[in-house]
Amino acid sequence: MKLDYQFKTRVYSESSLDENSIIKLSSKQSHKLVNVLRMKTSDDIIIFNNISGEWSAKIDVNKSIVSVECIKKIRNAKKEAGPSLIFSPLKQARSDWLIEKATECGVESIYPTLMKRTSVRNVNIDRYRNYAIGAAEQTGRLSIPEIQPLRKYEEQLEICEKLNKTIIFCDELRMSPIIKEFNNNLNASDVVIVIGPEGGFDDTERDYVQTNIENLIECSLGPRIYRAETAALIALALFQ
Repeated sequence: MKLDYQFKTRVYSESSLDENSIIKLSSKQSHKLVNVLRMKTSDDIIIFNNISGEWSAKIDVNKSIVSVECIKKIRNAKKEAGPSLIFSPLKQARSDWLIEKATECGVESIYPTLMKRTSVRNVNIDRYRNYAIGAAEQTGRLSIPEIQPLRKYEEQLEICEKLNKTIIFCDELRMSPIIKEFNNNLNASDVVIVIGPEGGFDDTERDYVQTNIENLIECSLGPRIYRAETAALIALALFQ
C-alpha cells in the first residue's frame, strides 16, 4: 500500500525532531526548496531522521534560509533491515550511482574496500553520504546507510566476521550455485555481499575468504559477467 503523502518533498535532518520544534535547514537544502522546487512559506514537507522518525512539517522562508516547523509525527524511527555491501571504489560517477541505487535497494551499511585490482584508491566519504541521503529522501526510507571508512579487504571482512555476518562472495568465475538460491533462507540484515573490482577478484582474495571466513557462501550472479556496479545492484535487489 502506498503512503498518501508520497508526493511531498522529504528532507533529512540530523537535528532532534519533536512537535512544534523549529529546524533551520542548511543553505544547500534551502536553495533546493526555494530556488529549485519553488516552494514558499507555509508549504508542506516531510522531515525525518533515523532517531526521531518522520514528521509532517511546514516551511518558513526568510530570504535564502528555510526553517521547518514539525507538526505531527507520521512514522516512528526504523532501522533498515537490509544487506550490507563490500565493494571496490569505482570512478566518481559510477560510485555515485552505486551509492544512490544501493540506498534505494535498502542497503544497511556500505564498506568501500581496497582490493588488489582497485583502480580508485581514494574516496570522499562525505560525498557518498550526500548521495545516500538524497536517495533516502527520494525513496521514503527512514534511515541513511552507514558509510564505513575506506579500509583494506582483509580488514573489512574481519569487521563483518566479528558482527557474525554471513559473507556472500559473488565470484565472477563461478557458474554455480546461483545467488538467488540463498536469498529466501537468510535474513537480509545478517548478510554482507562482496562484489569484486573492475577486472575481478585476485586469486589471493578468493583464498583469503576460503581460509579465514567461517560463515561463507561462494556464489555466482549467473552466466554473464557484469560491471561492478551492476553486479552489486543485482545482488542487493535479491534481498529486498
